[in-house]
Amino acid sequence: MTSSNPAATRSATGFRALPAWQVVAGSAVLAAIVNLLVLLIGNAADASLVIEMNGEPDTIGATDVIFMSLAAPLIGLTAVLLLARWQPVFLPAGQILAGAVAVLTAIGPLTMDTDGGTAATLIVMHLSVGVLGVAALEMIRRSRL
Repeated sequence: MTSSNPAATRSATGFRALPAWQVVAGSAVLAAIVNLLVLLIGNAADASLVIEMNGEPDTIGATDVIFMSLAAPLIGLTAVLLLARWQPVFLPAGQILAGAVAVLTAIGPLTMDTDGGTAATLIVMHLSVGVLGVAALEMIRRSRL
């Protein structure tokens, strides 16, 4: 027998699970907001926010941060969720991969010829996207239990 009582659909923690697409979209938007704040802090700390790409100096701007902060979680988390529909083991594997990719890509700014403030800003941005990706997959994983 099913119940129309909203309390009957709540999980053990007392919260209703969000649909996976809302978790993915929410984590991507949150990543963009967090990284914009990190960019503002880096800018206020007088980081140059200039990196060298193909021999040309390239300034990191808000548009770049928003695009990459949205694209990475949307593509990565969607891929993990599609794979998890086929084999549920891809959810925890995706968490490990998201964390590993965040750490590995955060090493990149350390190898660039740029100032320390810019490198620190980029490292925090990479790690924040990774942490939010891992947390989003954990929310989805727990809602399926």
